Amino acid sequence: MSVIQTISIGAKIKEVGRHSIIYGLGSVSQSAAGLILLPILTGSLSKDDFGAYSLIVMVAGIASAVFYFGMASALPRSYFDYESADDRRAVFTTAFIIMLAGAFLQACFAYYFAENISHYLVGSNERTDAIVAALIGGALGFINTFFFSYLRLLRKSISSVIFSVISLGGSVGMTFYFLALSADKLIAPFKAIIFTQAGIALIFALIYGKSIFSLRIKLVEIPKLLHFGIASIVASFGAMLIESLDRLMIQHYMTLADVGTYSAAFRVAMLINVILILPFSQIWSPMMMEYRNKVNIKDLFTHVFSLFLILGGIIVMVSSLFAQEFLPLLIRSGVDSDLIIIFLISMIGLLLYGATGFVSAGLFYERKVHLLSYAYYGSAFLKAIIGFILIPSIGLIGASISAICAYSTVPFVIYTMSKNYFSFRVEWRRIGIFFIISLPALIYGFFGNSLYEVDVIVRLVWLGFTLVLIYLKCFSLSERLIFRNFFQKVIS
Repeated sequence: MSVIQTISIGAKIKEVGRHSIIYGLGSVSQSAAGLILLPILTGSLSKDDFGAYSLIVMVAGIASAVFYFGMASALPRSYFDYESADDRRAVFTTAFIIMLAGAFLQACFAYYFAENISHYLVGSNERTDAIVAALIGGALGFINTFFFSYLRLLRKSISSVIFSVISLGGSVGMTFYFLALSADKLIAPFKAIIFTQAGIALIFALIYGKSIFSLRIKLVEIPKLLHFGIASIVASFGAMLIESLDRLMIQHYMTLADVGTYSAAFRVAMLINVILILPFSQIWSPMMMEYRNKVNIKDLFTHVFSLFLILGGIIVMVSSLFAQEFLPLLIRSGVDSDLIIIFLISMIGLLLYGATGFVSAGLFYERKVHLLSYAYYGSAFLKAIIGFILIPSIGLIGASISAICAYSTVPFVIYTMSKNYFSFRVEWRRIGIFFIISLPALIYGFFGNSLYEVDVIVRLVWLGFTLVLIYLKCFSLSERLIFRNFFQKVIS
């Protein structure tokens, strides 16, 4: 007689929370380099150079999304199909060899096509060396991303944080070093990435090489990994289109300096990725695969999804109330009310986009990730249409509106397809109550900065009162107990 296997919802919420906090520290460390370097680069580079830097980063991201062959996404799906540690190591080794071939191809692509890319982006070959360095650094970066994904499968969250801290120190330190030495300031951050990522890969191999690699590969998994990975590549390229189209249209209709301004605001908006979305996904992705056959997995999805949106909404609300204070600390090229609006729209869009990790579960369970492409490319097309209409008339705000339309469309379309294979109940009432409570703070962020500035002390009291309301009205008794126990442990 089969035994019905269930999971403790409260225990798994604690597991998500505990590892999310640890991964959050790592995510902050990984992304803090970009935030720390943002005022340095905007101060060291001209607006045109920073615009070129943003476009090169975009190109490196697109190339890495293609050449890593989707192995970081494909590995968890195949990894948990096996019970023995030896088989799981063989799956990891197989995926690593495939991904390593992709890194080699990206380096070759950089060597042969960097000059063409430079001509396309800026109309000359002056940025060729920076593009080569960015693509090689990107290849080393996705090798380490693959290593970190394996640490998450093993729940080695502390080790992941340590490597992230090393990455932070190396990236910032090396960038300062190369900025001081290089005549071409633009290439400095990309050289820093190469040396930092190469060092991390070497340290990882020395520490974990013997324990995580296998002398055999899983031949049967090669077509499965490639099928899953290539489908992920196609979808990822659509996701990169969504992210990059606005910058390309800004460059077409406006100036390279405007690309830099928009990119700076968007990069700060990605704080929500650092604080919440990446930490959540780093623990949630392996968990939803590992527990997918449990009877009450849908209940876990329901609770964690609500907590994700509420916590993300709190981050947006705090950012809305205090954007005028912290944005000038990170963007040295000037902050006005329009930039604050761009920042807030981008942050809300990124939060909605982050929900994709929940609503796409059915497609991942059934290995139908190729269907993701419909959502990504359709949303990219929608973004292009809205951008072509709005950017010439209202500029950078039009670009941010096109972005949030695309970001919110992606999870909606994916959920429509994925629910045929797996669905869970959404607590619309709880989410709606949170939205009503936080709405005044959002209105202030969008309109208050330009119409009437409220004293910072008043805003702090406003925030405290709103958080108390959210705590009482949007969290269940069991969730409040989890929070209280957590804070008691932190204090003790």
